[in-house]
Amino acid sequence: MSSKKELLIYGKRAVYEALENNVEIDKIFIQKNNQHFDGIKSKIHKKKINISFVPVQKLNKLTSNNHQGIVATISPIKTKNLHDLEKKIKKNKSCLILILDGITDTKNFGAIVRSAECFGVDFIVISKSGNSPINGETIKSSSGAIFNVPICKVDHIKDAIYFLKEFGIKIIGSDDKGSKNLFKHNFEEKCAIIMGSEGDGIKKSILNLCDDKINIPLYGKLSSLNVSVATGIFLSEFKRQQN
Repeated sequence: MSSKKELLIYGKRAVYEALENNVEIDKIFIQKNNQHFDGIKSKIHKKKINISFVPVQKLNKLTSNNHQGIVATISPIKTKNLHDLEKKIKKNKSCLILILDGITDTKNFGAIVRSAECFGVDFIVISKSGNSPINGETIKSSSGAIFNVPICKVDHIKDAIYFLKEFGIKIIGSDDKGSKNLFKHNFEEKCAIIMGSEGDGIKKSILNLCDDKINIPLYGKLSSLNVSVATGIFLSEFKRQQN
């Protein structure tokens, strides 16, 4: 993100993860007479961050979302580029990259980032347009996991796919109509998994570049899963095989 405009983060877990990961925090607002922040307070004082104890009305003015009594202002989250991604690929024997195509809902994006952190994703790749912004709601939905997973922004998803193919990385597309069953597919040690939007899935032009198109078998009456849930299933299966 190139803008220098401050970003609001809110919620106990999001602020805690920001502190743990040495994110540049400008100021923290905590609800007066709230006894649930003693652990966080000691971290704030240690780092000499400016802190204000304010009435809940002040916090409500800062954000209409569920702030849980704590709000912080931080510098915009810095994203990575393909050069950073290349270094990671060359360094590691195993590499898991998650590519998101058209995930516009901030809560879904945040939930996906949370799953990505839990399952050890090395990089998340998104395009500079057509995806959810990285904002306070994303950070809250990710429970602060967004501070732990590098996010690479590219002009076009296709650029990233061509780039990854040069390093022999298998490109796996999640596709309801895919010919291969997720639980019968053998993942390579280095691979990239692409997840598309709930409404349209992966764009056809991008799906055509995938080495394999894989479906999650479903046994109920509904024909699809929430994209964040589907992502978690894919990542879990990859890790199960690696372990």
